Amino acid sequence: MKTRSRALVALLGLMVGLALIWGASLAVLGNTDTPTARRDAKFVNAERLIFYRLEPGREMRVRVPADAEELLVVTHELLPDGTPYAPEKQYQYGLKAILRGPDGVLLERAIFTRTRQSKGQPQEDGTFLEESAFTTHADQQVTDEREFVLRLPKERPDYSVLYLRPAGTNDTLLARVYVRAHRTLPLLASQKLAQARAEVRAGRATFEPFEKLSGDTRRWLAEEHWERLNAEGEAGTDYQIEPVYRTAYRLPLVEATESVQERLGAGRAVALNVTGPAKPVLWLWSDATDAKAQPHGPVTVQTLSADGTAHTLELPGPVAGSPMSHPLELPAGVHTVMVRNDGQEDLRYTVEGPFESWLLPAESHPSPGVASEGRVAFLPDTRRTEAFATGPACPVLELDIDPRMDAVGRLVRIDARTLDRAPSREPLHLSLTVLDAQGQSLGQASLDATPEPAPFESAALAPLPGGALPCTPMAQVAQDAGTGEVTDLPAWVSGTASARVFLPMGARKLRVEAPRATIVQLYSFLSSGQALTAMAPYTNDALTAVRWRNAPVDARAWHPMRPANLPALMQAGARLELLSQVRLEPVGPEEDTPPPSGDAMVVRPYGSPAVVEVLESAQADTVDMVKALSTVLEPGRAVRARFDARTPTRPEVRLSLKDAAALGNEVEVLLDGEPLHRFTVRSTRTRELLPPLPPGEHEVLLRSTAPGLTAMLNRPPATGSGLRSRTVYPVGQGGLRVPVRKTGPGAVTLNVVVYTPVAEGATEPQLSVTVDGGNPVRRASVLVPHVTRAERTVVLPASERDPAMPAGRPGVKWYARTVPVTLGEDIAPGVHTVRIQALGSESLWARFFMFGPSVENTAPRMWNRGGWQPDEDML
Repeated sequence: MKTRSRALVALLGLMVGLALIWGASLAVLGNTDTPTARRDAKFVNAERLIFYRLEPGREMRVRVPADAEELLVVTHELLPDGTPYAPEKQYQYGLKAILRGPDGVLLERAIFTRTRQSKGQPQEDGTFLEESAFTTHADQQVTDEREFVLRLPKERPDYSVLYLRPAGTNDTLLARVYVRAHRTLPLLASQKLAQARAEVRAGRATFEPFEKLSGDTRRWLAEEHWERLNAEGEAGTDYQIEPVYRTAYRLPLVEATESVQERLGAGRAVALNVTGPAKPVLWLWSDATDAKAQPHGPVTVQTLSADGTAHTLELPGPVAGSPMSHPLELPAGVHTVMVRNDGQEDLRYTVEGPFESWLLPAESHPSPGVASEGRVAFLPDTRRTEAFATGPACPVLELDIDPRMDAVGRLVRIDARTLDRAPSREPLHLSLTVLDAQGQSLGQASLDATPEPAPFESAALAPLPGGALPCTPMAQVAQDAGTGEVTDLPAWVSGTASARVFLPMGARKLRVEAPRATIVQLYSFLSSGQALTAMAPYTNDALTAVRWRNAPVDARAWHPMRPANLPALMQAGARLELLSQVRLEPVGPEEDTPPPSGDAMVVRPYGSPAVVEVLESAQADTVDMVKALSTVLEPGRAVRARFDARTPTRPEVRLSLKDAAALGNEVEVLLDGEPLHRFTVRSTRTRELLPPLPPGEHEVLLRSTAPGLTAMLNRPPATGSGLRSRTVYPVGQGGLRVPVRKTGPGAVTLNVVVYTPVAEGATEPQLSVTVDGGNPVRRASVLVPHVTRAERTVVLPASERDPAMPAGRPGVKWYARTVPVTLGEDIAPGVHTVRIQALGSESLWARFFMFGPSVENTAPRMWNRGGWQPDEDML
């Protein structure tokens, strides 16, 4: 009995013990999922290494083995406390290395690199569970690892010491030094493992993907012949150490490089080109961590089609943490989808659609293999052009002028934009000074404008500490110089203020300066003789009321020029790239031009060229036109004509016959049903005066049996349009020369009305226009909005007027169109000669007229295209 009781007690004790063990185990397992346990696991699973701390102004020294070939310096940068984390942020820092021997310096180098931070999403307590590198201090930020390789001189003494210090004045670095010596290690058993190690090291050493590295670099990265070297001296006195925890976690390169592209800053816009029919989807979201979820926005979405159709959609901004999708339906054809952030906070965006619907040059397309189920994220096609900054802390832009250049060679185009970190409407002011060979001023001019921010354009700047703008005074840079951040975030630029200037004879240098950071681009003109056309896929075919903006072209008329002091500008960080998105834009008026003032004045050519009279339709709505209008008379059809007492000449009938066989026939004129005048036709072209008639409206009827008879009365019809007589001149190979008087600096336009036997437009040039033999006198050192082209050829457009009839040639029709020849503000006042010549064998006739002087305005305009005139060399 006692034995059984003891067994029962033992069994109960065993069960209680097992229960306690199970409970403890469950408690342990439960505690592994707590924030504290996850944070502890993060440290346990990381590699702990000791680094030497290099603070500004301090250095460490390392004894270099005599047989060392190369040194590897592994570094991290310690960021200032409180630096916020963002995956797109990048940081630049440098390391200065000095190798000394007994007799002095053997090697001295300053090496720079660019790095970032790789972190995973934070948990509820704010701890990043995935980090590339971190320390035990929660407020201490460490960048990803970067490696420097120092190749040592082959000839050096047995004793040498390497000194390391930060190259910058504000950088704090963590460093370890390794040596590669003359020894052979066994090859790796697995080439796959060797490549895996090399790829890991490539991620630590460079931004480039492993596949893009050269063969030698990949082999070098696969080698593992490195041993750590210790610093010399006493810890805490000669050097300081810092433990760093490191993991293999790295953000994908594509995530870091494209995180900026998918960011839609406040006030900015993106333009995505799509070929329909397509149904892309716009995603909008915000990565802000607001305490209260509030909408960020609004957002404007506009689609512009190749036929000029535009649709605008106003969307509310997304709520933080809640992505919003908006399907877009685009019909067949080419479209530009423009997304603009009208809110005050940055947003993220993605436009997803079929890979084949993304309109982009073939060389810019990613591999189709990156598409997910045939869909990709569309990105804008951004074109890069070189530009230079000027401002108070930069060298003055200097452009050398070749003294052998003619007037066109001394023509310079200046494009200016303000440069800001945020949208700004501050006025733009640019000063230009022209110097001669002795450095004396030949003239000065200024470009002043108040441009608007350009949301589709930006500037890629040279990385400067604190995100400072180039050419900014150091007093302003010092306020933000402590962070070391050099994130390649684009800066804001304004719309273009542009002007042209002809430099005077004797000019040797052009100096350009501004009181604030300003982007400047300089161009010279050299025409290719061909009209500019956009390259595939941005062709001008099938475009109506729209055109491509910033599209690549197959030829150029304006060619960029680099300043003469380029090295000084680059050293100051004043060279940058202008980023412009390719997109469709509506075709609007080039500028607000005031209507012609004054009366139309007929201009006659020099000499005594042959003349031809033509009759064309005109409205009888002024007294002056009443004097010149005529009414067509057809035998047997009565018309009502207006007889005005202010017309001094007697009524006259002009007759023409198609065939001389109709000579000898009688013609009778009836007025209000009563016979007025009778005569016999004795010539194929004749004029007959009528008796004086009382003023007012009268019915006129012509009776005759002569076949092929046409007649006109030199009085206007009572209603409708009549015919006006014009004197035109045949335009042959010898051409016509016309004087044009320019009384002031304002532009003057000579209107050339050209007549041809066909109404359709031409495909080849038919007319040559020359001003002053191709070398007019220009106004020097004066900024002008447009430049008069001294020589050009004209492709005649289709006629949109009623046909004109040459007098005495019944049934013949000529079609007119106007070709304006503008002598702009760049042409000096005086009398100038415009010459037109026919090209080809087609018959041409022309007449000339001008209006009174136009309103003068020599201030530069806002300009956003290239070329001489709106209808030429423009895109």
